[in-house]
Amino acid sequence: MRQSISKILLPLSVFGFMLSFVLMLRRVEPFYTFFYLISWWTFIPALDSWLYMKGGESLLLEKPGVFFSFLVPLSALIWFIFEAFNLRLHNWHYIGVPSNIFVRWPGYFLAFGTVLPGIFLTANALEKNNVFPKNEFSLFFTEELPKSFFYGCTALGTAMLALPLARPEIFFPCVWGGFFFLLDPWVAKWSGKSLLQEWRQKNFNRTLQLLLAGFICGGLWEFWNFWAGAKWVYTLPSWVVPRAADASPQRMFEMPVLGFIGFPPFALECFVMTEFTKCLKDRAAPAAWKLGWATAFLFMAWMCRRLDLHTVFSYG
Repeated sequence: MRQSISKILLPLSVFGFMLSFVLMLRRVEPFYTFFYLISWWTFIPALDSWLYMKGGESLLLEKPGVFFSFLVPLSALIWFIFEAFNLRLHNWHYIGVPSNIFVRWPGYFLAFGTVLPGIFLTANALEKNNVFPKNEFSLFFTEELPKSFFYGCTALGTAMLALPLARPEIFFPCVWGGFFFLLDPWVAKWSGKSLLQEWRQKNFNRTLQLLLAGFICGGLWEFWNFWAGAKWVYTLPSWVVPRAADASPQRMFEMPVLGFIGFPPFALECFVMTEFTKCLKDRAAPAAWKLGWATAFLFMAWMCRRLDLHTVFSYG
């Protein structure tokens, strides 16, 4: 059954993307405004179907319940957390978003909900194609991280997340790495899929795949955003985007070229934040887990309002 679905879903998704691209170029609505959203929600089922047909790790077809009830909401939650940081950093803002709140707010959720699936499916595709294969001669450690290393990493992660809030004009890049150092030691402590533990095992394949997946997805994020009517633009400090009168900013699409450096470590953060959440789920009582998600959805609704007030600069 799933094999048949994948054979239909793959060409259908590709056709849907091609059609939306043509209609976007003609500025036909809603394809122009929602081109970014449509692009990801055709890319994800297309890549997932391809992975399923090739025997790779599928997220949508093999685990649809987990995909829609956990991965997509968690993806939205994680990006809303970074949106909360941006209320202080002021590194990007949105233009041309729908004026109708009943379209705009679900649009936020659906757009942010593609972040984790996009990164993880891209990493799975790299693994399926033997890009950075696993080291079969790894040493497998069972002991915990040394306490000094554990506390050192968590202190570094805390500092990397606190400094941008104190001096955003200088330390804003630290946001794209802080959660990795803060949370991965806890994932290791709780016997989750810790990248730090994999490094101790001399296994770097997952890390390298995630770094490359982050770079690839970063390119897709910027490319598809560039063409969309509802989009983000950047307002970064002058040391990232030169303001010299005789020099135009060096950008690729909307992103200053130096900004692409942040996408690979962001992918590591996404992986670690996901594994940290899975560890919390395994350790939490069912009632506490439900309360946590209820709180998360209230936070996301509150952030939708914050975006409307502080991050959205124009409506389409």
